[in-house]
Amino acid sequence: MKTGFIFIALALSILSSCGPKEPDENNQKYIDANELKKQLEAVQKPSIVMENDIIDSYIKQHQLQMQTTGSGLRYAIVKENMKGKQLVSMDEITVKYKVSLLDGTLCYTSDKTGPKKIKIDMGNVESGLHQGLKLMKVGEKAIFILPPHLAHGLTGDNNLIPPKASVFYEIEVTAFNN
Repeated sequence: MKTGFIFIALALSILSSCGPKEPDENNQKYIDANELKKQLEAVQKPSIVMENDIIDSYIKQHQLQMQTTGSGLRYAIVKENMKGKQLVSMDEITVKYKVSLLDGTLCYTSDKTGPKKIKIDMGNVESGLHQGLKLMKVGEKAIFILPPHLAHGLTGDNNLIPPKASVFYEIEVTAFNN
């Protein structure tokens, strides 16, 4: 009985020491989430500025008329469908596409793989593509330029898209599948 009591007291002592600690002069201070976000943005700002300059130069060189979202996605609707359904989150659609790097290297195309079914805001495609699709209607064609943070980021896709690469999409929404 005495051993059981000692074991319980020891366990409670260990568990209570594992809880969150209050920052003090001897402990490292906790960083507020907003402060951490500001620090990360400051570190990445030069890289983002450089990426934006590269994309802007590409747009100017190819004489494209594109709009920019707050996240940095560049887009242009090249074939409109005024009567088409506006796409929203959770819509399931079929698309034809070509994905290239800004140097013109073709990475993926539905001409080889066939049209792709996508559920908007779900699945394994770039976040920038989901964002761009919500700017479209069924039957429309668009071009998108996704900066690295909206494409495959620091790692690439471990296949044809290298790390830190902006990607150029030519995309057509061919069907609404819901």
